[in-house]
Amino acid sequence: MTRNVKTKWGIHMVELHNITITTKKDDRTLIQNLHLTLQTGDKIAIIGEEGNGKSSLLKLIYAEQMIA
Repeated sequence: MTRNVKTKWGIHMVELHNITITTKKDDRTLIQNLHLTLQTGDKIAIIGEEGNGKSSLLKLIYAEQMIA
């Protein structure tokens, strides 16, 4: 479940709740039950080994911003 809070100046906050990311190939869980709240101006780092869902998570965050 995701939620955007939009103000007249644009997106103020993106919330991700209970996010699980799995691989299509072998249904392996990469990220499980993630809860994340990002507000305007927040800076985060997403680090980890190759193939652990970092790019998928960033694509999800970006897609939620575009929907609002």
